Amino acid sequence: MGTLRPVRSTRLLVGRLSVEVVGGAEDGTRVSIDADAISYADVFVVVREGETLPGPNDWEVTLQTKRDQHLRPGEHDLRIEARDGSVLSGRALLRYSDGTRHLFRGDGRLTGFVDAP
Repeated sequence: MGTLRPVRSTRLLVGRLSVEVVGGAEDGTRVSIDADAISYADVFVVVREGETLPGPNDWEVTLQTKRDQHLRPGEHDLRIEARDGSVLSGRALLRYSDGTRHLFRGDGRLTGFVDAP
């Protein structure tokens, strides 16, 4: 049995999120979710030992909205404005949505992330 490499994780609170549909009939459709519509949102990032950036699937965004927010299943380009002032972006898959709770899983490079060891 192999050993698991150590990881560092970071959770950033999100103040604003822009979600753009990738592909299909709604390709390019953008939804902006402002702070007043968000109950809770964060981006969780994992950086593996020996790496300086997260892998394509090593990040996710958890979003809870105050009211129902329809988001189409599938690929989305996200623009994430964290409460600390950083701006991140990347492609993610909407893995779960019940109208107010949404989970995006990273499906590509997360740009704008700076690992603070």
